[in-house]
Amino acid sequence: MLTKRALLLAEIEATYSVDPTPAPATNAILVIDPKIKVAGEVLQREFARSSLSPLAPVIGMKEVEVTFSTELKGSGTANAGGAANVPEIDPLLQGCGLAPTLTAETIGGAGDGHIDYSPISDSLKSVAMYLYLDGLLHKILGAVGNVSAKLEAGKYGLLDWTFKGLYSDPTDAAIASGAVFNSQKPRPFMNASFAIGAYAGIIQALNFELANEIGKRVSANSADGVVGFSITGRGTKGAINPEAVTKATYDFWARWKAGTGQALSATVGDTAGAKIDITAPNCVYTDIGWGDRDRVRTYELPFAMAESSGNDEIKLKFY
Repeated sequence: MLTKRALLLAEIEATYSVDPTPAPATNAILVIDPKIKVAGEVLQREFARSSLSPLAPVIGMKEVEVTFSTELKGSGTANAGGAANVPEIDPLLQGCGLAPTLTAETIGGAGDGHIDYSPISDSLKSVAMYLYLDGLLHKILGAVGNVSAKLEAGKYGLLDWTFKGLYSDPTDAAIASGAVFNSQKPRPFMNASFAIGAYAGIIQALNFELANEIGKRVSANSADGVVGFSITGRGTKGAINPEAVTKATYDFWARWKAGTGQALSATVGDTAGAKIDITAPNCVYTDIGWGDRDRVRTYELPFAMAESSGNDEIKLKFY
């Protein structure tokens, strides 16, 4: 079995853990380095006996973790805000607790159609995944997850995903044929109009993570001891590394010391249909440290991304 021969299909579940049967023609997602980790609780049997040799253990509760990366890219359809224009990663975003808001053009040619993804705290979605690994098929139902983003100047953005879901035995299966992927190419992180606190700092990287807390729902009635997983909290955060400047130019120190909330904005892509705005209304520096980039002094600035008016700590706008 070859590691490069793999396929991931993902589809939102209408009902938790009920298989919607994702199809290659409509639910295929381009992924990098997909991996699956099956965890089974090993129950040791430590009994007092005359022998020092161990008794055979028992495997208890089972669960699955799936990890992979994707490109951060749009759908390729310019200024469109319809359900047919969502990005390829739509089910993954929803499975991480981000809900889409579809906004169609106000009038033909207006160029104001877009799709926004923002956090929600109820009616969260789960995902069914089919992961083909060159001869084996893992079906993972009831999956919810977390996502982190890495944006570096001159490179296209990468999203790292981690999902937890229900265990089922893999089956022998050839990789499904007929997979259709979105043809839009990712755009490099350049001409990004980055700003934080209205200051256009010179950064090399912008990172952020939803930092979802995933709760496991244990049940003795479940075949594998686990009835499901759910998102139980968020600790959304990010980091930047701007070139250091004097306090008179921009006082990072005072903003860190005071815990000042600042709005952040950046754009990935420069072509309609491939543009993504990243906005966060209330970023608070949680630490401040020195760095070096090609002998230019920089700041290393992690920050918390807090809500401003509720479920708005971060927004991704595709347009």
